[in-house]
Amino acid sequence: LCAVRYTGVAGTPFRQEQHRRTLPPGEEETVTMTVTFAEYQPHVGDQDALKLTAAGAVQETGQVVAKELRVRLHIPELTLTLLAPAVVGQETPIQVVFQNPLPEALTGTTLRMEGAGIACPKPMSL
Repeated sequence: LCAVRYTGVAGTPFRQEQHRRTLPPGEEETVTMTVTFAEYQPHVGDQDALKLTAAGAVQETGQVVAKELRVRLHIPELTLTLLAPAVVGQETPIQVVFQNPLPEALTGTTLRMEGAGIACPKPMSL
């Protein structure tokens, strides 16, 4: 498991597991891997994905099977609600809702709103 930059360049693998199984004819088996936020967070940036590469080898024949999966990390959305009618030349209150999906507090966060007619957007520290 490794991070993949938005440019397609893969980072150094940060997790590897090896499993040996004996599989009877016609049978299938599932192997589950859980990756915590604390484990992948130091390795990913704003626009990165996770790349999982799984490979299997048949001991009797030496045949190798491999599969790669890219998992794009979803960015939470902001919800914007206009709280009063918008009138040209007057301030308009807007409600912004964001839910932190992470298992830890966000710090040093800034909200910045831009748009047509906003002369001087002022960042708001949260």
